[in-house]
Amino acid sequence: MYLVTGATGNVGSKVVAQLLGSGAKVRVFTRDPGKVSHWGDRVEVAVGEFGRLDSFERAIAGVDGAFLMGGISDQESYERLIAAAKAQGNPRIAFLSSILADTPEFRIGRLHKEKEDAIRASGLPAKFVRPGSFMTNTYQWIGTIKTEGVVYNATGTGKIAAIAPEDIAAVAVKALTDPELSGDTLEVTGGALISVPEQVSILAEVLGKPIRCVDVPMEFAIQGMIRAGAPAQLAAGVAQSLEAIRDGRIVTVKDTVKRVTGHEPKTFAVWARENAARFA
Repeated sequence: MYLVTGATGNVGSKVVAQLLGSGAKVRVFTRDPGKVSHWGDRVEVAVGEFGRLDSFERAIAGVDGAFLMGGISDQESYERLIAAAKAQGNPRIAFLSSILADTPEFRIGRLHKEKEDAIRASGLPAKFVRPGSFMTNTYQWIGTIKTEGVVYNATGTGKIAAIAPEDIAAVAVKALTDPELSGDTLEVTGGALISVPEQVSILAEVLGKPIRCVDVPMEFAIQGMIRAGAPAQLAAGVAQSLEAIRDGRIVTVKDTVKRVTGHEPKTFAVWARENAARFA
């Protein structure tokens, strides 16, 4: 039995699907059972949230492994969650971290590294899956593509090796289920560097409609995130990584997906065709 937290998210949902596809038993941890009802009786549902330690203790009891996310910002509370996991049978952990975790200048990286360190200190057997930029980050463009035919871009021509969530999930599933997998830190990226203007061009071709890519200052991007509901501190942290992309400071391409899973990561063009309906 494997526990999946964040089971309704872009990566967690793929982890559930891939575990089920392999024949594994899956328990999902969610505050809203309705959001996982599409899996029916294929999954066991544990209702709760990270802020309620007793619900997490029940969810993780007796599992062989758990896919964990940050889940809670308070470090002391997170350490209690990890201690609870340790007390419930020493399950193998696959933690969804960030490729910025070893770069302390980035707030997002520091937050993930703190969670990693709590897991390491517990002695739990663990793998740390550190993805770069998600292809699903482009979902934030859906509104302006539909209403204006525009993508507002604060990263200029800076490039990143964007990765599909299903490729991240494939590495996480391998980390959960294969005790022979080497290395505890798995940096995961797509196979090629790509800029926002290049992504927009691919989307325009896939959708068969013109989409303009308009450069904007970083403050414009920050205010947009805040208007969309992001806390100011989170928006500022995201802006740090956007600035690094703009300035060409995050240009890492890793072969982790191919090495761990045996298949090449999806290209953005393939992913865009598969998800075109979301943008149409």
